[in-house]
Amino acid sequence: MPSISVVMPVYNRERVVGRAIESVLAQTHADFELVIVDDGSKDGTAAAVEAFADPRVRLLRQPENRGGNAARNRGVREAQASLISFLDSDDCFLPHKLAHVVEVFARRPEIDVLIDSFELVYPPEMNKPKAARRNPVLDNSSAIETALYARRMFKATPAISLRKPAIVAAGLFDETLKRRQDFDLVLRLVKTARCASTDAVLWTKEWSPDAISAKNDTFMAATIDLVRRHPNYIMTPEHRVGLARDLARHFIRLTRKGRIGVALKDARRFGDAFGRGTLAGLVLEGVGEVVRRRRTPREN
Repeated sequence: MPSISVVMPVYNRERVVGRAIESVLAQTHADFELVIVDDGSKDGTAAAVEAFADPRVRLLRQPENRGGNAARNRGVREAQASLISFLDSDDCFLPHKLAHVVEVFARRPEIDVLIDSFELVYPPEMNKPKAARRNPVLDNSSAIETALYARRMFKATPAISLRKPAIVAAGLFDETLKRRQDFDLVLRLVKTARCASTDAVLWTKEWSPDAISAKNDTFMAATIDLVRRHPNYIMTPEHRVGLARDLARHFIRLTRKGRIGVALKDARRFGDAFGRGTLAGLVLEGVGEVVRRRRTPREN
């Protein structure tokens, strides 16, 4: 049995999946399995995976496309190890990722979840240096919950490593969510598991304008879903600051892009769900928070 399982969902990722796989095979810690769940791809994704003749790579096929969360859940259920990390097909592990994770969980049997940090990589044409996105070092679930709501915690799925019983007890990924499933999962984990975070940079994410555009298009529906699932996000003053900032940034981005119609539609949707006065108060609070954060230098 491997010491750790890496779960990676894929869907029509023929051109990029090889790089993600190579980053796992290049790990300094070699005792792992990579569980790749093909979520009904229509291109050559499965063939690209099968081209890696390494017994540690397992390909599971979904008969139809059910979404990334369903694919992740199948990978978790079929993972052979009691320790699990996640990777998305357009991201990469740094070579020491698994060694670091395995060492931390071996040294600290009391923790169930570890949230690590990453490096943002820009396309060459942007001529921008890599940027570390470091999480605060926190050692209890309550502090992590507060940091999550305040948006002081990067919690993308590849940052999450955990013991298999912990994610099963939390109910796995919500398969009805199309976005922000990582946020939802960790908010449930902090209620049922012992969580910790680290500023160790263990993986890389490539910046993509297409991803930013897609987030703008799906932001409001995902945010309304998240607030309904986790009412503290809007009801608790110390928690709602992150929601306020996210809403303000969303409307600022849409306005700058000239997408006024989309901004008005999203404002109506949120106002209908939680009240127009609530929306106005949140956006005003969020604008102040955005200004404050821009005046504060980012630590790398």
